[in-house]
Amino acid sequence: MPILCWDACKQMSNPKHYSGNEFVKEAYGLEDQERMTDFYQKWADDYDHQMLDNLNYLSPDLIAKLLINHLKFTEPHILDIGCGTGLTSQLLHQQGYQNIDGLDFSADMLRVAAKRAIYRNLIEADLSQPLTIADQSYDAALSSGTFTHGHVGPEPFDEIFRVLKKDGLLACTIHLDLWQSKGFDRKLQQLTDSGSIQCLHQEKDIFYQGGEPEGWFCVYQKL
Repeated sequence: MPILCWDACKQMSNPKHYSGNEFVKEAYGLEDQERMTDFYQKWADDYDHQMLDNLNYLSPDLIAKLLINHLKFTEPHILDIGCGTGLTSQLLHQQGYQNIDGLDFSADMLRVAAKRAIYRNLIEADLSQPLTIADQSYDAALSSGTFTHGHVGPEPFDEIFRVLKKDGLLACTIHLDLWQSKGFDRKLQQLTDSGSIQCLHQEKDIFYQGGEPEGWFCVYQKL
């Protein structure tokens, strides 16, 4: 697959892609923290069934494979941002990665994630607030489905890169519809222009099997 970073991507169109599934519509329609908490409390125990069995959700495995392809660290310490029930780190664990911490704002989703027994630590935290994690704690971070409709914007990137070590990697998905409208393009370009990060990989790909591309799949490195 081609490597497409900012200069190649900034002029590309940003088409609308929206799933017709009622579960996804409800998730994309979340408007505040209270509704988000209620949604994930309601769906935590059935989340994997909805996403994997009903929707054939591929994004967690795709972004995990993308991170693995770029990892050059020995026994990296990895932060799974918006880890949910643990779908994104499941493949990492299967491939032998052991030092994985999961972070999510939903206690109910973390409760389900704990049952997988793949995380070293589980951290309940709100990405809209400063993280209680020391600087340069992780070699890599990944995230699938966090930067999407009804969830967080680009504001957490400063905190995410703060907790990454020098040369640390962030692999994440960003919904196409929000790339420009929510300022993800501007924020990542600002960090690039300041010499804080560099883009290693960026391309459109699908979130669900058989669907059209819905998101940017990105890898950025902290400088």
